[in-house]
Amino acid sequence: MKVITSIILTSVLFLSVGCGNSKENNKKKEQVENQSEMGQVKHPSPTAVDFYANAQDESWKLSVRFGGQIVFTDTKNNIYFTSDTNEKIVAQGADVVQLFSENKTHIIRVNIDIVDCMETGKSVNIMVRKTNEKKGIDYSGCGFYRGTPQIHDIWALEKLNGETLTARQFPKERPHFEFNLNTKKMSGFAGCNQVNGNLRFEYNKMIVEQLASTRMYCGETSDLENEILTILRGQPVYHLKGLNLILETPRGSLTLKKVD
Repeated sequence: MKVITSIILTSVLFLSVGCGNSKENNKKKEQVENQSEMGQVKHPSPTAVDFYANAQDESWKLSVRFGGQIVFTDTKNNIYFTSDTNEKIVAQGADVVQLFSENKTHIIRVNIDIVDCMETGKSVNIMVRKTNEKKGIDYSGCGFYRGTPQIHDIWALEKLNGETLTARQFPKERPHFEFNLNTKKMSGFAGCNQVNGNLRFEYNKMIVEQLASTRMYCGETSDLENEILTILRGQPVYHLKGLNLILETPRGSLTLKKVD
């Protein structure tokens, strides 16, 4: 009888310890998973996004890849969000951009306005709420377009206003330009002269400011160069098509190809 009682007591004790360890292990596992999830929500480098914004005290931060991921973090409210963009709406002629995204825990809406802030920035409003709640948290701040990361490269001119260019039209060398998104500078050769300027971007618009060039004259090539510079100065709309970068204005278009 004593032996049976001893066995029962041992079994109960073992089960109690087992349950305690199981609960403790589950709690630790949950903590690790939460920490892992939070740790995985990391913002990409500003050079790898199309748009970014943050609070002045950096308590919240937004990173956007158009056609890719939205990353949002709020350390004060313990919000760590990342998901692909589910919907993008661009108001025609106004460049007001609205983005919507949702993951298992949160919903986010981002509104990038045309209202300027901090010289080169755009006003941005953000709403984040849990998927099972009606009310959320609203944020407002200043954000900046970085330009599509793939633009960061050296490009050679292939076509001017849709017409393929030949080496005979540019005896020195084919026009080529480097767009550096880190330094926000552009430089290159426009067919006759060296050129350089400062870069900034809006939603799909490239803005080359203070575009300067040397002052050599190259006959007919100079006429072509003037057309090229007019397009670059005209705040062209840009888009990528395969290995080509296309810049378009009402005055004309440039089709460039990656040098690599």
